[in-house]
This record gives sequence, C-alpha cells and structure tokens, in this order.
Amino acid sequence: MLFSNDREKIYCEEKPLGLFSAVETNDSRSWIAFDLDDTLHEFRRASGAATTGTLEAISEKYGTPLSALKEQYSNILKEKTANAFSDGKTSHDYRRERFAAVLAHFSHPLDPIFLSCLLTIYESTLITSLELKCGAASLLSTLKRLGKMIAVVTEGPQDAQERTIQALGIAAQIDFLATTNRFGVSKTQGLFPKVLQFLGVPAADVAYVGDSEERDMQPAMAEGIFCVHLAEAKHIALDEFPPRVNTLRELEYIISDGAE
Repeated sequence: MLFSNDREKIYCEEKPLGLFSAVETNDSRSWIAFDLDDTLHEFRRASGAATTGTLEAISEKYGTPLSALKEQYSNILKEKTANAFSDGKTSHDYRRERFAAVLAHFSHPLDPIFLSCLLTIYESTLITSLELKCGAASLLSTLKRLGKMIAVVTEGPQDAQERTIQALGIAAQIDFLATTNRFGVSKTQGLFPKVLQFLGVPAADVAYVGDSEERDMQPAMAEGIFCVHLAEAKHIALDEFPPRVNTLRELEYIISDGAE
C-alpha cells in the first residue's frame, strides 16, 4: 500500500466534501506518478547553470553585463513559458526563441551560427548539471520492486524531458512520460484528466507526488487523485491535506513501512 492504514485514514478524514471517498486503504493503486522538474531532479540548479553559461557566452562576445542579460532573460522566460510548453514546439525551438529575443533586446545581431552555438552550450551544460533528488533512485527502485507502474506527469517539451530521464538514468523505470507538450494542455488546464483517459485508469488507481501546490497538488486532487506534496522547506506532516514530506527518502520509508 502507499501508506499504512492509519496514515491513509488520516488523509481520507481530512478530505473536503468527500473528495477521496473512493480511496481505499489497500494495495489498489497500481500507478505512482511524479512531477519531474524539482521533484525527481534538481531542475532549477541545472537550468540555472545552463542559462548562466549561455548568457556568459553572449556577454563575452558583445560586452553586455551578465546581470543585465540575466534580468532580461528572466523576463523573456516568464513571457515565453506562459503556455507551459503546450503548443507542440521542440525544446530547441523554445530555447532559440528565448536567446534570440535576448539578443534582439540588446540590438545584437541574430547570427544563426552563434545562435546554434548558444543552444549547444545550453544543452551540454544542462545535461552535465542534471542531478537526481536525494532518495529518488532508491524510491523508484522500491516502487518497481513492489510491482508499481511509474508515470512522470510534467510540464515541458517532450523531447527535452525524454533526454532528461535518460541522462538521469531513470528511463528504464518510467513506464509512461506525459508532458504538457505532448498532450497540448497545461497541468492547470486539464493535463491530469487527459493522462488518466489515455492510460485508461481511474483516479483511485493513481497516487501523485509533486512539489507545486498550484500546478501539482490542486489540479491533481481536483480529479480525485491521491497526492503527496514534496515541500523541502517545510516539516513532514502526514496529517495535512495533502500529506507532506520534505524528502523522497522519507516517502520511501513510509511506503516501505506500509508494505510490510
């Protein structure tokens, strides 16, 4: 089972308006789903290193202060990712647009060769900076040992997330990768019901782990999916709604304890 009977009873009793009335306290959940970025791996750290390395190349070539480049890139990133990558472009398309917009903002030439060089810097730095969250590998191994199917439900370009799970060494343990890019809809606009429909499984057959309350917990729970909130800056709280852990290693201990 995902949690021991007592722990899951606490979760169910905290539910509003009977949302989880169908959740059982046995081994019925065959699918365990995870967010990817900042849940299974240190995305902010890796993307930050990749962005800095790429902007440094622009600064060195044109003399633009790195701080100014970072500020403008941050503004562009917010604007360009507002649709949560749901419009079907590849990761290279998105990145090319962002760095071209930075160059254009500072009136630097849009040299195709230099742009390609920037994309290479970003990708190579990102891949070498990828790192699993502490306990992620062991947790996934435990879930597979327990016979669970594992899904990743995440925002981002499909091609980039495929490369990410390969580089992290967890692709063989992932049974299904669902991205906003593949399904053409963001998490907050209907990704979770589309994934359930595609897999042909009811919400009661799925548990989901994510780090964002707004983009993970709220939309998943709205579909009746049992959720666990990974909140690294907070204390563990199994009596909260949804239950909260601050490391994946803690979650593995809870699952292992419930399986005994």
